[in-house]
Amino acid sequence: MAIDMLSDFAMKSLPENASLKRSVSSNAAGADQAAAVRSETDEVSLTASAQTLARATDKAKAADGMNHEKIERLRQAVADGSYQVNYESIASKIVDAEDELSSIFG
Repeated sequence: MAIDMLSDFAMKSLPENASLKRSVSSNAAGADQAAAVRSETDEVSLTASAQTLARATDKAKAADGMNHEKIERLRQAVADGSYQVNYESIASKIVDAEDELSSIFG
């Protein structure tokens, strides 16, 4: 075990390895400079569809997610007694939701 440590130390101290270390570090510095030059000339342009999607996303984030007109119509219909409950539609949607949950969670 001590022999391995000595041979590793001896290999690292050889002059040819020292010059190799210098060339590796100078290559790394050159790569950093090249990256800096490249980053100054990069450009990004969005397509029209990407811009539309960005606007739609911003609009959706700003909205509260509720249709206030529909809520008011339903509130009025309940208040004046004209709201009709469609029991079959509600039951069908409950069954569909249960089927979907059953397929997900098995």
